[in-house]
Amino acid sequence: MNDNLEYFPSPAYKHAVLRMRGLLHAEKSRLENIAKEKCREHAFAEDNFEEELPQIREFSVAYHAAFMRYLAAVLPQHPNGVQCKAGCGNCCHHFPMSVEPFELVEFYSEVRKRSDLISYLEECHFRTREYYALLKKGEELGEEDPEDYALIQYFNKSFACPFILKNGSCGIYPERPVTCRMYFSETPGTFCVPEHLLTEKNKSFIIYLPDDIEDLIAEVSAHYQELSLPEGLYEGVLAMNAFEQAFAKAENSAQENPHVG
Repeated sequence: MNDNLEYFPSPAYKHAVLRMRGLLHAEKSRLENIAKEKCREHAFAEDNFEEELPQIREFSVAYHAAFMRYLAAVLPQHPNGVQCKAGCGNCCHHFPMSVEPFELVEFYSEVRKRSDLISYLEECHFRTREYYALLKKGEELGEEDPEDYALIQYFNKSFACPFILKNGSCGIYPERPVTCRMYFSETPGTFCVPEHLLTEKNKSFIIYLPDDIEDLIAEVSAHYQELSLPEGLYEGVLAMNAFEQAFAKAENSAQENPHVG
């Protein structure tokens, strides 16, 4: 995988960065105010998650829009262009990590509407189990970086993302997290396969955000800490489903026993 460029601060780049920075600063302040009102360190916990859900989803949509504007500013600066085409999906065999909690909330909010939700959950469970089996194996083998080992070995198994359609396109494209949006290739998709992943034939690269913006994202995400949401997309979907089920069970119990507590 190629190292990223040092981007030229063109007007489009500056505007995109300023927009992202402003969006994150505003959300950070909002969450800090919520935490202050609740007299705790973080904004979100089970007691206020549902009421804040619309705002979380609205922010996630705005965050993705801002990131796409950033992409529009920086991708033209890659001298060899981008070979990624609609319907390829070869890179969608990775185990997607580094998903921000607010992205996960938005993603699951859409997935749960699908009639085949159970099938998605089963596929996510299978992939999560496979990844952690590989991670354990990497640890047992004494790999220097067990996580990197697990990610490469998982890709070698060629498990397509459960949200990929038969034609190779993404079935939940508008809600895909940034970890899916930031991955590109200068070479055709035929080289974005396991046998070429670590060779010169595959010139894939990742679009990174400026360090100060990454810091702001981390500060926003820290407010979800009490919800204990994982950073992996598939296990995150499972965690959100379990969270929803637990919340529904507690709500039903409260309705059946209104005088308890």
